Amino acid sequence: MSLDQSNPNRVVLRTTESILACFKAHPRALRELRATREAAKALQEVAGWMGGQGLPAVVVGTKEVRELAGTDAEAAAITARPVLGQAKPSDFADWRDEGATAVVADGFTDPAELASVIRAMAAFGHRRLLLAGESERLAFDPLLWQHARGALEAVRLIRAPALGGLLSLIEPTSVVLGFDPKQGRSIAEAAPVRAPGRGNVLLLSANGLGPAMQPKAEYLFRRPAQTADHPLSAGDAAALIFHWNASAPKPKSKETGFFARKKAKQKKGE
Repeated sequence: MSLDQSNPNRVVLRTTESILACFKAHPRALRELRATREAAKALQEVAGWMGGQGLPAVVVGTKEVRELAGTDAEAAAITARPVLGQAKPSDFADWRDEGATAVVADGFTDPAELASVIRAMAAFGHRRLLLAGESERLAFDPLLWQHARGALEAVRLIRAPALGGLLSLIEPTSVVLGFDPKQGRSIAEAAPVRAPGRGNVLLLSANGLGPAMQPKAEYLFRRPAQTADHPLSAGDAAALIFHWNASAPKPKSKETGFFARKKAKQKKGE
């Protein structure tokens, strides 16, 4: 292997799909590529570019790919990722001005479940995921990147180590919407929230919001969870939550609402 395995920002991509997504979005993250003959054709452009950069990209047997991937795979690539940034209160004001929605993942321990959230985020155009609690440990887990199927190339991961304090500081700029499997009003019966001058922050928790986190949510909603013998996890419900949140009309600004009509009447009277 060409990179020190102790590098905390080292991520091994184990599928052709995730390698192609990395090449499309962040080609300079690639450091080494090994592919079997079966996968080499789909990765021909990637291998050609890496060869031009002087990076190792070779067609090998399954044993050599398994050595790099750590498991059975047709292709594997080493990538170097940037250090995760840490969320600041001022960031939320910037995101509000952009009209962006931030998502918080608190207490996720299953890479596949968090990957479901990330795929849903990418599908709905949400680009920032704050990792709180145990979720932060999954940031460079190869299984997370494998199950995300390339979606992580479109979503920026951000640390939120002191989440409770952070959420207390962003009230002037953001509305925190909490989603719990058992408490709150069902999203099937509630109207999505839009507050003029404030952006939405969607707070998702793997096992429900704890007593310390519930007061931080200005609105508490019940996400789909228990369905007969087939319960939905937070990852399963993420796409439904994002669709619900996107269905609310954006609030009208003063220039296009009541004041605009009032000014128009005044001008007409003149």
